[in-house]
Amino acid sequence: MAINIDHIIKTGVIFSLVGTVMMIILVLVILIFPVQKDCIGNDSDCQFISTAPGKLKSIVNPLTLVIALLTISAGLLIFRFGTRYKLRKSHL
Repeated sequence: MAINIDHIIKTGVIFSLVGTVMMIILVLVILIFPVQKDCIGNDSDCQFISTAPGKLKSIVNPLTLVIALLTISAGLLIFRFGTRYKLRKSHL
């Protein structure tokens, strides 16, 4: 049973790592290719357009940030509950 708990804990670590890599890629793309504000006429009718080329342009959106944060959170939750269960089992 302890081997399965260790696999669950490692899965949580991998989820957190994947979310962190996604967040780093998003930040790097935004820093390397800044977002430009394009206003037509007045300030209330503006669009924000990324200067990133091709496939990188699809990374720059709020959904990528949400997915990265949820992945990090899920990984930490899995890791935390796995270690808690492992410690609780060892004390019994």
